[in-house]
Amino acid sequence: RATQQKAPFADPVMDGIMRHILTQMDGFNADSSLFWIDRGLRHIAGTNSPEERYFLLTYRAEVLYYEGLFTEAMRDLDRSMPLAEQLKDSLLIANVHNLRGLTFESINKNREALPHMRQALAWFPLHPATRYPVTELYHIHGNLGSYLMNSGMLDSAAIHFPISLRLAEEAGARRATAVAWWSIGRLALLRSDPDSALHCFDRCIDLANRYAEHDVQLDGYSGRALCLARTGLADSVRATIARAIRHCELHPNGIGNSTLRNFARDRSIALEQVGDRSGALEAIGVWHGLDSSISAMNMNAALRIQSELLRSDGARELERVQKERLTEALERVRFSRMVILTGSLAALLAISGLYLGYRSRQRNKERLAGLELLRLQQERTIAELRIREQVGRDMHDDLGAGLSGLKLRNEMAARTEIDPAKRAYFADVAQQAGDLIGSMRQIIWAMNDDQASLEDLVVYTTNYARTYAGQYDLSITVKADGPWPPVTLSTMQRRNVFLVVKEALHNIVKHAQARQVTLGLAWTGALVVDLHDDGIGLAQGADQAAGSGLRNMLRRVTDLHGMLDVASGPAGIGGTVIRFSIPLPPNERSIAPHHER
Repeated sequence: RATQQKAPFADPVMDGIMRHILTQMDGFNADSSLFWIDRGLRHIAGTNSPEERYFLLTYRAEVLYYEGLFTEAMRDLDRSMPLAEQLKDSLLIANVHNLRGLTFESINKNREALPHMRQALAWFPLHPATRYPVTELYHIHGNLGSYLMNSGMLDSAAIHFPISLRLAEEAGARRATAVAWWSIGRLALLRSDPDSALHCFDRCIDLANRYAEHDVQLDGYSGRALCLARTGLADSVRATIARAIRHCELHPNGIGNSTLRNFARDRSIALEQVGDRSGALEAIGVWHGLDSSISAMNMNAALRIQSELLRSDGARELERVQKERLTEALERVRFSRMVILTGSLAALLAISGLYLGYRSRQRNKERLAGLELLRLQQERTIAELRIREQVGRDMHDDLGAGLSGLKLRNEMAARTEIDPAKRAYFADVAQQAGDLIGSMRQIIWAMNDDQASLEDLVVYTTNYARTYAGQYDLSITVKADGPWPPVTLSTMQRRNVFLVVKEALHNIVKHAQARQVTLGLAWTGALVVDLHDDGIGLAQGADQAAGSGLRNMLRRVTDLHGMLDVASGPAGIGGTVIRFSIPLPPNERSIAPHHER
């Protein structure tokens, strides 16, 4: 059945926000969509609006899903399901199950994905009605068919795709109809029936061209080329690919990079099957370029959106707490005034006693308010630490995995690439990704408050120094004898001390031509670090401000109220000696600046 359109929200402001959200989502504008969703959540903050909150959370989950932030999307879906159950709306429940199934499939949890897709079918009502667009029945059948086809269950997929096609045609859903023909063509191709597949892809191309669905039309061309390649019609394959390329040139703004990447992959496969090796290599090169570009853009967008999401959620929670505190304070003031007024009218003789009691209560409230302010500040500090830990975990799980994948793909591309220039480019990108992974791990370590002691800093720094020296065949001797006092360092102190040692080792490897380096760390009421190499030493007349590396080291040590000394080694030994010390302020147990304690 076609979904019936119910009346929009009675609040015109909320209805206007919903229309802005849908417009931006239709244009795949993630930042603008999230801006309007956040505005809607602020608009209903503090009100009992389960239906409005449901639509905002599920729309945000859908935006986050397309941006690759699956963990955040699942969190919003978990919040949406109780709201749908509270509203007792089976269509809204089916919508959450469908989105959950797609999200689980995207993170390769197929065992959890299939039950949710089946639950979406089970919950979908006979007469669906909604205020704003949600999942349609042909979407669910199409998603379930794609999942079964990708899982190798072709006979089961063959049940759902025709149903999706019929329902899309009955509902007049033009894009969904063209996509359904394309899906049936893919299924026929997998079942080794190229003639039927060719008919389906031609039908998809015709419908997509008629309705100006340019990306779906390009997918149809890709399928048609693969079908013709199966039958060995090399000239027809080249002609179809030429039509597809011309189509891309005519509609550059109507086709996304992901669709272009898939076309490059299918184009390479088709040309390889008809024996056109050079064309296949050219296509795979295009695919590698698009894939790297998409991965980089997705990572940047994911980081930006995740940061904005954390910031907006934290601001909204703080605003809610402030409103609650203000309401409580106003209630207490009203109660106090009522007591004072009633007492003054009841007996003039009790005015002085009531006044003294009132003053006493005011002093107590001020004291309690001060305690409450201190508690809120402590809660905010704890919340910031939790957010920092969450950001560290997300960087490791999401950004780390993405960078590792980018490094692996470029290493594989470098091994298979024939062109020396491209091979060098892929190797350079892989190296940069590896460096970024190392820098990310160092940032996560600096953010981790579980490793904030002085001894943790010494262990981490010396381990890094040994590993780094081993990579460049540099013999290293480490002297880091304790005992180390129970000094707690802030994130800035740990990171700055580590980066000074890292920069010094980098300069030794890059400029000193050294074969041996000695690293010493000691505690003498201050943290003292010495590095001595047997290299060529400092140039004649060099000073600490000569190079950007030394300037950075000096700035970091100065920020810690320490001292840095760089000099040539003793006569007869040579090399360079770098020493810096970080003092412990009197009667303090931390080298962190006062404002950070």
